[in-house]
Amino acid sequence: MVRRTKAEAEATRQSILDAAEQVFISHGVARASLEEVARTAQITRGAVYWHFRNKSDLFEAMLERVRLPMTEVVENVTSETTSCLEDLRKLCLHGLRTLAEDKRHFGVYKILFHHAESERSLRAQNKLAVDAIDKMTRFFESHPHHESLTPRQAARSLHVQMLGIYYDWLRSPEAYDLREEAESLVNTIFRGISPGFDPSSRETHTP
Repeated sequence: MVRRTKAEAEATRQSILDAAEQVFISHGVARASLEEVARTAQITRGAVYWHFRNKSDLFEAMLERVRLPMTEVVENVTSETTSCLEDLRKLCLHGLRTLAEDKRHFGVYKILFHHAESERSLRAQNKLAVDAIDKMTRFFESHPHHESLTPRQAARSLHVQMLGIYYDWLRSPEAYDLREEAESLVNTIFRGISPGFDPSSRETHTP
């Protein structure tokens, strides 16, 4: 019975998060209310507060259900699995294709980039950006990049351009097929960072 109760509580929690995605997209995070989330989830407001302290707590839990933009890339940059630019390129490509194919990723990122107006969410995004650029800087310190770029500039260029694709496509996803264009977009970024980079080969040559 206890096991069933825990399962039911988790199911309710997930339904609240599903409802929050709908409400946040419709109204924006700042204008959304927990009352509206409760109505959408077809539960009482008290049930929402049993699982989440406030709207910020709910928003953060919603974000935790997906990998944030560039998070997987950054985590793998510091692992042994990412040993060359080609590995990094594939991670970036995987991120864009996941965005295009996974409805939950699409919904949460849409909220994060276009419906989250709070200072708290902006601070969280800024912290993620700083951490990502720091880790990718260390990667480019030992991997070929454009001779006119410092490792930090190469890292910032990659980070900014990738997030730019996220932001632009989520603004108007009907404008182009991201899954079809992801590879050419990513290849263009990497050729700019390392002009001798050849996506068809694991070898990268310095200019």
